[in-house]
Amino acid sequence: MREFFIAFRSRSDAIRFYEEAGTYRLPARVINTPSAAGTGCGLSVKMLAKNMGQARMLVERMRLDSVIGFFYIAANGAVSRV
Repeated sequence: MREFFIAFRSRSDAIRFYEEAGTYRLPARVINTPSAAGTGCGLSVKMLAKNMGQARMLVERMRLDSVIGFFYIAANGAVSRV
């Protein structure tokens, strides 16, 4: 299944977003930001692509200014910005 991750400038915001996603029963994992993304604090939140709309709404609702962006992870490990 296709996945994406949200890169953050703030480690605490990444953890906060992960915890909040859990309260909405959105499956998520905290990961090290892939070096191919070349950005961020080192932590990202990885989710299923089918939940991207809900993730975007949650980012807006939480007013997280530290979000760098949403990135897809290809099967070969390549990273592309959404």
